[in-house]
Amino acid sequence: MSVKAMFFICIKEIKTLYRNPYQLGLVTWIPLLGLFLLVSIFSKGVVYNLPIAVVDHDHSALSRMIKQQLNDSATLAVHEMSLSDAKREIKNTKVYALVIIEKDFEKKVHLEQQPALIAMLNTQYILIGKIVSAALSSTIMESAGRIDYVKNLADETRGYIARANVAPIGLHLTPLFNSYKNYFPFLVGAMLPALWQVFIVITLIVSFGTMFKSQQEQVWFQEAGQSITALVLGKTLPYVVIFLGYGLFMLSLIYFLMPWPFEGSYLFTLLSQFVTILAYQSVALLFFAVGFDYTRTLSLGAVYTAPAFAFMGVTFPVSNMSSLALFWHHLLPISYYQKIQIAQANYGAPLVEMVPILGTIVLFLGVLPLVYWRFKHRLEDK
Repeated sequence: MSVKAMFFICIKEIKTLYRNPYQLGLVTWIPLLGLFLLVSIFSKGVVYNLPIAVVDHDHSALSRMIKQQLNDSATLAVHEMSLSDAKREIKNTKVYALVIIEKDFEKKVHLEQQPALIAMLNTQYILIGKIVSAALSSTIMESAGRIDYVKNLADETRGYIARANVAPIGLHLTPLFNSYKNYFPFLVGAMLPALWQVFIVITLIVSFGTMFKSQQEQVWFQEAGQSITALVLGKTLPYVVIFLGYGLFMLSLIYFLMPWPFEGSYLFTLLSQFVTILAYQSVALLFFAVGFDYTRTLSLGAVYTAPAFAFMGVTFPVSNMSSLALFWHHLLPISYYQKIQIAQANYGAPLVEMVPILGTIVLFLGVLPLVYWRFKHRLEDK
């Protein structure tokens, strides 16, 4: 392979990229727009003031205290209304939960008849349902604890004994990572790589697809000194640099421009990004080399990369995936990269533990001999 020929192809690819608005958009404003939208949507990071409906049939001092405590929760925003209005609002997703305080609620509490607060949740939105459920449970338990404390204090003048009677076992929860419970590093930290890998695959397919569609492959092949290696490396190198730049920008945005610590090796994470780019480019070339069909390869690339976020193991645990989902998870280099990013950013995991994961990404480059053979068969036979 001639290095001079490779750089000639590389420069020609950059010029072609600059002259083609569609290809230029795929590496400039389109991914930047996607990145901007994701960051804007999740910029608040913390969920708060989720609307819930409260139907108060008691109108007692205790029911007012419960409503006030629910409203004081940073997560919830109480809207008091009638039962019919509450049912309509929850069906229209204007509120995410309905809390009903029954008649004579305070009276039954004092008579120790254990009245129950009725709470109905819209769990169609699983994440919101869990957040509202946790906030309701925490607030109601706190209210119940206050009531028991006051009752125990009437029998026991020593406050610490009254508190012990209410809660004989104390629980101290310490979040080890993401102590702010912020969704930005959790969701955006996975969504941006998921978006990133889509453009890595699509841009390379478009690059080779337009070359073959315009029947210029022989011209490029001759300019590469009839070297398959020089042709492939020359055309892919600009995109390696571009998407490594995007990878650096993603990490900087999440862990340097935002106040989230990065505990591990930044350089090793960048190395993992570089290998992930090569892995996805290898897969994209394999897809294209199967039939050298531009349109079908674009469709295949979209099918392969678009659902990646669901299979990365971030929003749904890998241990609970079905066999098919687990199989798809292992077909995606981004699944392994995300493990490295999380382990380095959050845990500062030892690099010796990361090397086997990085090695798994390297295995995707094993398709390159087949790609070489297919390109050789296609170009040299002509």
